Amino acid sequence: MNCIRIASLLAIPVLLAMAGCEKKPAAEKLPAPVPVLASAGINNATVMWEKVKNAASYQVVVNDNAPLSTEGTTITIPDLSPSTSYTIKARALAPEGSSEWLDSDWSDPVAFSTAGKKALAKPVLTVSDVISSGFKVSWKAVRNAGSYVYKVGDAAEVETEETSFTADGLKHSTKYVVKVKAVPSAAQADFAVDSEWAETEVTTEGVATLDAPVLASSDVHTNGFTISWDAVPGAGKYNYKLNGGAVQATTNASVAFNDLTALTDYTVQVQAAPSDANAANYEPSEWSSIQVRTLDLVVLAAPQLKASDIKADSFVVSWAAVPNAGKYMCSIGDAAATATTGTSISYTGLTAETAYSVKVYAAPADAQTGTYKAGPASSITVTTKSAPSPDDKGGDLSDFTEKPIF
Repeated sequence: MNCIRIASLLAIPVLLAMAGCEKKPAAEKLPAPVPVLASAGINNATVMWEKVKNAASYQVVVNDNAPLSTEGTTITIPDLSPSTSYTIKARALAPEGSSEWLDSDWSDPVAFSTAGKKALAKPVLTVSDVISSGFKVSWKAVRNAGSYVYKVGDAAEVETEETSFTADGLKHSTKYVVKVKAVPSAAQADFAVDSEWAETEVTTEGVATLDAPVLASSDVHTNGFTISWDAVPGAGKYNYKLNGGAVQATTNASVAFNDLTALTDYTVQVQAAPSDANAANYEPSEWSSIQVRTLDLVVLAAPQLKASDIKADSFVVSWAAVPNAGKYMCSIGDAAATATTGTSISYTGLTAETAYSVKVYAAPADAQTGTYKAGPASSITVTTKSAPSPDDKGGDLSDFTEKPIF
């Protein structure tokens, strides 16, 4: 019995030595996660997978780029491009220093595509205030738009932040194609693109013809007159001409004509014309016409003559001043008339006891020839006295007569 116990005790160390020589089991590879696309935006994507038992963390690679790490089972991949295809793969990482587990292999790649940018809604156009030279186009604000681009006909594109524009300086009676599109704001540039062009056609109005002015004459005199009219709506000036002559213009509603000939017929024509700002909206009016006859010249009155200081060889003829006369034309017998601005004239060197006929008429000054004309001549006959004898101290008075000539 004691021998058996001794043998047992001797066997224990051998068994312990044999147990210490057994091999440890090899570290096991973690299973690879299976990535699934959870969602794809315009510039990012979210990937998820089921948790891998004994995994400490995970790595994800997109298109063989540098891996991204996470301890969770979901990861969002940033900075992607819109409407672009990508592949993604993942692996599970063993705890650091683990002797039991190794990192998994990379999963099979999973393909996905990011979403494309959405186009903004087209503006809905409204046309108003159509005239011969332009029109207005407006629209409601488009969501996420920061500005708008519009184009009229063949003109260059114009960008605006407003929701309307006015086209002007256009041709009358002309069809124009108008296009407008919405442009994303800066904050939406990564998510949206320009809208399609909204398009409409607009035809400008035809040009209106100005009303012809209604003419009236006034202040008619011997060498001129005035033509006037009421202002014509839309007119910026008035063209006029006298007797078909050169066309002149005025911005007033009247024009005065001077330095004309007395007792003469004149024809005045007037046309309403648009201002420069309204030239595209209006055509000039028809010509209005009026005839005016200037008055006859005013005839000066005949002077009333009288003789005085009668002698054998001389005498004086005088008269009262004639209104508006500038000079007087005087003649004796058949002699040529001479002018004087005074109201008397002296004749000397005459023959005694001789009858002389003197004529005088009033004439206008040069500045008044367009208003007045010479009046009729007045005539007076004056007989000189007898020549005194050497011993005669005086002579008889001679009779005289006055005969106005009309």
